[in-house]
Amino acid sequence: MSSLSRNAYGKSHVRLTRVARHGAFHELTEMSVDIELQGDFAKCYTHGDNSSIVATDTMKNTVYAIAKKHPLTAIENFAQALASHFIEKFSHITSAMVYIEAEPWNRIEVHGHPHPHAFISGGSEKRTTRVTRTRDRTRTEAGIIGMVVLKTTKSGFVGYIRDEYTTLKETTDRIFATSLQASWLYNQQEVEWNESFQSVRQAMIDTFAQHDSLSVQQTLYAMGEAALAACPSMEEISLTMPNQHRILVNLEPFGMENKNEIFVATSEPFGLISGTIRRD
Repeated sequence: MSSLSRNAYGKSHVRLTRVARHGAFHELTEMSVDIELQGDFAKCYTHGDNSSIVATDTMKNTVYAIAKKHPLTAIENFAQALASHFIEKFSHITSAMVYIEAEPWNRIEVHGHPHPHAFISGGSEKRTTRVTRTRDRTRTEAGIIGMVVLKTTKSGFVGYIRDEYTTLKETTDRIFATSLQASWLYNQQEVEWNESFQSVRQAMIDTFAQHDSLSVQQTLYAMGEAALAACPSMEEISLTMPNQHRILVNLEPFGMENKNEIFVATSEPFGLISGTIRRD
């Protein structure tokens, strides 16, 4: 005997570009949307009965239709609107999850003035949100992925366990680089989303730059504390910080001394540090 213990399905990577036209001045929003539904879909799995299925192509079309009607001022309230649509329209759906990654586009400046309709990519960093709506609860998270930061000093690593397999040398002055991934949970559903995002982002950047780091773990915790202090509506924050190593190059074979100046960047293997900081 067997039984279906869990089921979920949805549409992933629905690409949306929206241009809001205010005369000659345009605003650009670009994102990727994932939708996942849970509910009474068991007969589709066990008997091939599709009578309860909302087609994933319909989910895709729903993204575009609601984007047309929605102001899209923040990805968090757009995700809430999408999740609410599925819960409110279909009684057999018990949970709707919407995850959004927003592509960064910055307005080009020409002769010191922002151009009304020309943009340049903001790089690898993306703003994210994950909204999960059930019959009696809405959970809203925000986040950042791909924020690459680096500082050339004020970072060290000493005093760790040494055994017969340890070759790493202690250092009090090293390059610290990482591609930050962070997500935080709000304790309320009506927030100044854009303002909150910017305050959390800036708090983490400022802390990374100013913190005299004794380890990636210590800096991660300090950044989480700063983010919580900057955003009272945040309940907790989770951070992941892969250590993007810069290895000091040995120049002695060439008769040269390397005074912490010449490094090689490596991609693998890398240390992976993560942690969650909650408000007391």
